[in-house]
Amino acid sequence: MKKMSVLLALVLMFVLSCGGHGNNGKELVLNLGTAPTSIDPQITTDIAGGTVDDLLMEGLLRKDKDGKSVPGIAEKWESTPDGLKWTFHLRDAKWSNGDPITANDFKAGWLRALDPKTGAENAYLLFMIKNAEEFNSGKATADQVGIKVVDPKTLVVELKTPTPYFDDLVTFKAYMPLNEKFFKEKGDKYFAETPDNTISSGPYVLKKWTQDSDLKFEKNPNYWDAKNVKTDAITLKLTEDTTAAFNAFKNKELDVTKVTYQQAKAYKGKPELVNAADGGIWYLLLNNKVKPLNNAKVRQALQYAINRQELISKVLEGSEKNTNTFTPSGVGIKGLKGDFAEEVPTKIPEFNVAKAKQLLAEGLKEEGMTKMPELEVIFADTGSTKMIAQYIQENLSKNLGIKLNLQVVTGKERISRSKQRNYQIAIANWTGDFKDPITYLDIFESTNKGANRGDFSNAEYDALSKKAKSTADPAVRVPAMIKMEKIISEQTPVVVLFQRQKNYLVNPKVKGLGFVAIGGEFNFKDLEVNK
Repeated sequence: MKKMSVLLALVLMFVLSCGGHGNNGKELVLNLGTAPTSIDPQITTDIAGGTVDDLLMEGLLRKDKDGKSVPGIAEKWESTPDGLKWTFHLRDAKWSNGDPITANDFKAGWLRALDPKTGAENAYLLFMIKNAEEFNSGKATADQVGIKVVDPKTLVVELKTPTPYFDDLVTFKAYMPLNEKFFKEKGDKYFAETPDNTISSGPYVLKKWTQDSDLKFEKNPNYWDAKNVKTDAITLKLTEDTTAAFNAFKNKELDVTKVTYQQAKAYKGKPELVNAADGGIWYLLLNNKVKPLNNAKVRQALQYAINRQELISKVLEGSEKNTNTFTPSGVGIKGLKGDFAEEVPTKIPEFNVAKAKQLLAEGLKEEGMTKMPELEVIFADTGSTKMIAQYIQENLSKNLGIKLNLQVVTGKERISRSKQRNYQIAIANWTGDFKDPITYLDIFESTNKGANRGDFSNAEYDALSKKAKSTADPAVRVPAMIKMEKIISEQTPVVVLFQRQKNYLVNPKVKGLGFVAIGGEFNFKDLEVNK
């Protein structure tokens, strides 16, 4: 017995001395930061929810590390020369509960995203499908939507307009499949924050969700490509406090976390620091329904009154990138010949106090007002956001005599309040879903209630957006989108601040984790955690 006790003690000491996070070191612990507002694939709109769905769900196609659409549950696909009919051929694949994944599962998921009863904010991303928009607005039936199941392994999609990026769109969350039997069993609890309410078509399954703490995932043995999933488990921590996350990384409690530029300095020149390009645009989201923010001249005055160059160069010490357009540059978004943003001749207004004062006076007069009211700015205190808020507060006070009340909220609350239009100004950001300018520009369409949370409305802008979506011809699309950028520069639906650049701390044992500029934040396809 004594020998057995000694042996057990030695085994225990060996296990403890191995360190890591369990699973023989094949576990990744990554800080997600903000908790997702939803992980329901057809419902989620935030990056946090999208990251969770990247682990749980796979669609017809998926993205590789370079952002290219590659086979997913569909092993091959083709489109007709006119780009109006796409055919997807599914491989043998199973849900995490063992049910086969069929073409009908995709039809069911897409129709659920479009069903007006679902209220999916991303439904507009499917509107290029024949009769999809009409179904969403109650003017057509589900049977009239251009999604046809030929057999369990073949899905044919008819589009109303040629959409050259449709193969990119089907990788997006709203296009994920739906297991109807499981969905009907769960009802309102479908994907409702507990493992038994979720089902997976992707590489991982949800094992545990501890509110305000973390989500734990394990490898899905029924995933069609499970043999190439090299990491057994992933934990997503929900630590919004960047100081706490930074310390957790130093203490080896986290393998990956985003850091501020100040924190990045401590790891300059070290292998742990990873710099990544980002397609995120940061801005002041303005509630265009709140007087006098409904006035374009008042909104323009705010843009002119903020010294963006100083904000980037001095306050943020050059850690972010200046942008002249709402569409980001340098992230693979093409125009006619090169980078789209570089082909736009107009620019977001630069700092000009005299112009700001003139426009504010004119705008207030048009609204029958003599003084700017106090305004509240809501923001999540993560990263450098508080410094940004304070700098904006100082600029608008000094240059226009405007008083801003700063209100710190959680990231989840900021998103919720902006969706409900329960705000005046919010510090927000937008990252597109695919590499085309329209994924940025169409968020200001008046009909896009899900993304257009400032309720900006401009008839010419809407017409241009419709034109850009009506053809695959770059000679028609690009000039229309350049005009949309011009309207943004003149009407100021939001006050543009900068294009984000990302810094991460990554444990050197983590290999193959991709950092995505557009369409998410991480690519887990080639992830491997060494012992």
